Amino acid sequence: MAKADVCTAQLARLFLARLERLCNLEERFVAPPEALGDPRRLVCKAIFATYCDCVSLGQKDAAEALIGAARSQREPPGAAVTPGTSGS
Repeated sequence: MAKADVCTAQLARLFLARLERLCNLEERFVAPPEALGDPRRLVCKAIFATYCDCVSLGQKDAAEALIGAARSQREPPGAAVTPGTSGS
């Protein structure tokens, strides 16, 4: 395996792990309101940026699976998930 391929694979794993962490952070984020105006929105933007990084590294399916799993844990059974919308 070429060095560039190894670096790309390592970067992909890093961004997928970051995406998973951010999805978990979104659900349980607690910060003093005076520290951040809208902390949940900030986390959502970080999730989107990391998702874009995953897509650019060829990990779109894995990234969507992580986001889907995080959403399914938060939403009540039968709740419709509309593509392109977030909890903000």
